[in-house]
Amino acid sequence: MPDLILMRLGEVAVMVKLSPSYIAKLVREQRFPPPSHRFGPRAVRWLKSDIVVWLQARD
Repeated sequence: MPDLILMRLGEVAVMVKLSPSYIAKLVREQRFPPPSHRFGPRAVRWLKSDIVVWLQARD
């Protein structure tokens, strides 16, 4: 079973080199993977593997 690494928005922003607000815009436009886990109304996390796949698709 692969390791499941959950990332906060700030960590995702650093990884993809985009601002958190721009990431939110891309999610709304369905051009960026949505958060895969919700822990509350404002607490969301992304799977690192989803972000890696998105980055690889951009190349």
